[in-house]
Amino acid sequence: MARRMVTWMRWEFSREIELTAGVRLIILDRLVKVVTLVVGGIVLLVAERTGWLSGFVADAQQDLNLNPGSSLWERAVNSVVHQFGSLSTSVQTIFAIAAILYGLLEAVEAFGLVRRRRWAEYLVFLATIAFIPVEIEELARHPSALKGLAFAINVVIAVYLVWRKKLFQPRPPSEGLRAPSAEPAAAVGG
Repeated sequence: MARRMVTWMRWEFSREIELTAGVRLIILDRLVKVVTLVVGGIVLLVAERTGWLSGFVADAQQDLNLNPGSSLWERAVNSVVHQFGSLSTSVQTIFAIAAILYGLLEAVEAFGLVRRRRWAEYLVFLATIAFIPVEIEELARHPSALKGLAFAINVVIAVYLVWRKKLFQPRPPSEGLRAPSAEPAAAVGG
């Protein structure tokens, strides 16, 4: 049983994927996330280490006169600035490191997809569905258009990877039998 599983895994992970328009969109999604998360994490680390973030929070609230009666964008900026600015430095560091690490995971996924590696599809699928329960809970607690869009994109990615019927394929033929694609090549050469 274990030998069959290892044989199947070797076969499965040795296959190359087809770069369809859907896979290219997934690569683009991952690259946008990489840039956003890694740059955001680095900025947050630098801002926390230099003390710039707490000064920025105070200046932004005073200069922009952010209050609940202001525009939607001003309230959004106020919310983000206030939430991150009120965190302790150790929590800010944890958020920054987590953002960078998650960005690096997204980079590995994008790299694997660009290289047409089967393991990358599995990694994208697992990383995508792992956060769907968290996204559902967050949407239920604090719904927003951006959270809804992120949730929808992740569901579409997961469904697409399964639907293409290339993520989960049947096991390879027995070791004693040749794969159908190998027979014509043998007939031509011999």
